[in-house]
Amino acid sequence: MRTDSSMMEPLLEGFAGRTRTSDGLAAHRSPMPFPDALPVDVDVATDTDIDVATGTDIDLAVDEQAAGSGRPLDLHDTLQARRSSLRYGDAPVRTDLILGAAREALSRDAADWALDDAMGPLEAFVFALRSEGRPAGVYRVTAGETSFIAPASAIGDPELLGVQREFADAAGIVTVCANLDAADSWAGAHGFRLASVRASMALYDLHLRCQSHGLAGTVFGGFIAAAARNLIQSDGVTRHPLLSATYAHPAS
Repeated sequence: MRTDSSMMEPLLEGFAGRTRTSDGLAAHRSPMPFPDALPVDVDVATDTDIDVATGTDIDLAVDEQAAGSGRPLDLHDTLQARRSSLRYGDAPVRTDLILGAAREALSRDAADWALDDAMGPLEAFVFALRSEGRPAGVYRVTAGETSFIAPASAIGDPELLGVQREFADAAGIVTVCANLDAADSWAGAHGFRLASVRASMALYDLHLRCQSHGLAGTVFGGFIAAAARNLIQSDGVTRHPLLSATYAHPAS
């Protein structure tokens, strides 16, 4: 790790700037659609029982088998028990649990920041490698909808999705994407900074919810967008992965 921060200071100071760095015409462009996506009706009633932002119980009717640990932990106990892990169990994870948590996290992002119109909404893509209850494959999640966009066979070698091979040993990987084009047109480098903050908050919301259910995983920035460019229609501009996390049952 570099200890001299002087080289980074001009970059960090630049994040305060609101001058557009592109043509400012993001409103005339949009992320590629998924015309063949299949809508997924996710029952989130038993997956949203703990608001990880406040630790408040919302609904204690939890599917014990899906949660992996019975009643989820509250926020305090989740933070106390949380560990970043690259060792995972082989059992599949109920994908509805992940999809529901992602949907709730993105819904909170949209409501709390109220910036979807200005800089675009966030999206999450779930690479369900070992799935219970639904087909393994790639799912797209937004604050308003969930869909199945590709089967597991389209993923290819999951080791190519991350800079560390261990990520592919998880039951799945979630990556959160933002529209950098819209963020830049709205507020330049400051827009990129807020896109990164929003993506981080949403991803940690999801990650902590998984941890509250007794799942293991780690947050990482080394998602290789090129490996999934065609799967998630990521052009690096209107849709770009910013932060990711693994999820799985703990190793025994």
